[in-house]
Amino acid sequence: MIEVGLAGQIVIGLTAGLVVGAFHFSSLWWNTQFFTTGAAGKAIALQLARIAVAVVVLTLPARLLGLAALLCGALGFLVARPLLLWRFGRSR
Repeated sequence: MIEVGLAGQIVIGLTAGLVVGAFHFSSLWWNTQFFTTGAAGKAIALQLARIAVAVVVLTLPARLLGLAALLCGALGFLVARPLLLWRFGRSR
């Protein structure tokens, strides 16, 4: 485990969570486009990639830094969705 203070864990966790959350929820738009155009194989591959990236990026800070990084990463992930909806609207 890497020794980082609590403030560092919070910042790293929030940053990682916001970045992966922004990727996850913005790629959801592409996922729906693939499904609606009949490219189900691409949609399923993208869905699996979205989940894998989220799991890896949220697990790494937890394993390397600790519980605070995991909790702040999860919080950042959840905060990314309303921020994207606010910025791009509901009908992007």
